[in-house]
Amino acid sequence: MPRTDPQMKIRLPPDLHAYVKRRAQQERRSMNSEIVLLILREMEKEKASGASLATTPDASYQ
Repeated sequence: MPRTDPQMKIRLPPDLHAYVKRRAQQERRSMNSEIVLLILREMEKEKASGASLATTPDASYQ
């Protein structure tokens, strides 16, 4: 069955790429699965705290 999830390209700084790659290997997941899991966990934290994007600081990577 073909996937229907939207795809996107992202740019990761080398240190962040290495971090995600290392975590994915340790957990025996793809890098995509690891990134999705990390984002979902952050979403759950946000829901639990009642925070919204409007009240959180800019998370731009420097």
